[in-house]
Amino acid sequence: MLNLNSKSKVFVSIALHTLVWGFWFAAPIIFAFNRPQSNEPPREAISYFLIWVPMSFSLLLFYLNYFILINNLLFKKKLLWFFLTNIILIIVFSYCSDLLRHFFQPMPMNKRFPQPPNGFVFGLHNFSFMFVISISVAIRTTSRWFKTETERKILENENLKSKLSNLKMQLNPHFFFNTLNNIYSLINISPEKAQESVHGLAKLMRYHLYETNEETVPLSGEVEFLKNYIALMKIRMNPNVTIETDFTIDNPTTRIAPLLFISLVENSFKHGISPIENSFIKITMIEHDQILAFEILNTDYHQKTEGLEETGIGLENLRKRLALIYPEKHNFVYGYESKHFHVKVILQL
Repeated sequence: MLNLNSKSKVFVSIALHTLVWGFWFAAPIIFAFNRPQSNEPPREAISYFLIWVPMSFSLLLFYLNYFILINNLLFKKKLLWFFLTNIILIIVFSYCSDLLRHFFQPMPMNKRFPQPPNGFVFGLHNFSFMFVISISVAIRTTSRWFKTETERKILENENLKSKLSNLKMQLNPHFFFNTLNNIYSLINISPEKAQESVHGLAKLMRYHLYETNEETVPLSGEVEFLKNYIALMKIRMNPNVTIETDFTIDNPTTRIAPLLFISLVENSFKHGISPIENSFIKITMIEHDQILAFEILNTDYHQKTEGLEETGIGLENLRKRLALIYPEKHNFVYGYESKHFHVKVILQL
């Protein structure tokens, strides 16, 4: 498909150039047949030839600049050489045009058409040549700008995808290893719970590996993933831990970027649970009219320990992803209140 588009662009470019230059050379004939003074005698064929001579030099000057001089001198900032080369070409082409005019027209062919002074013709040639060079520079510069902008947008898009991919890969996978350790410890104590845990872990890994490769996923899949993760973590919870969840989704088919909230849920279980004190985690997700509010409130016993640094990394990761995926369409706040940690994300889907 790319080759077809490239060939089409080349064909259109050639056709456009042919059309413009065809009209350029046909203009003298077209205007000659539309003279308002019908009593003027027709021009001889040699007249058109003498008109076409400088026009041919204009064409040559245009493409010398278009294909060679602009790329090799102007775009490489060799401005002095660019101007000197064009000045020399203008002088040579003007001289050649004037020489051919005198060679083929030693005497005026039609007394009713007085010939302009040589200096005037020479200056007219110079002006037309400079005009052609200006057009060539304008076209080439505009073409280069469009190409540069297209490449820049492609590069930005690739960089964005790369950043998002890297950020998604930074999601802490330690819960997989922790869950495997928990399953191992449950095998002798409660084989049924161990089996349930393996099944739950398989669901998480399947979703993580196979269903999150797209830029967006159905909100229902993301909710199911979070529920499976929470259910898996509940298996190893002590009786002193209270876990509350509320998932109220009006439109389950709404699309959302995958794995946005798992790091927040993971942090709540990692830093919000004490082995001896009463602990609680409250997770709420509400979607209504394409507005999603996700909120976690949990006790936090590690805010003054090294665990806070890891939590901060997860929060910064999420902040970057939200800025890339939902620019100006999100609100992300979090903070500590005594032994409680509160985080809230609001998205316009």
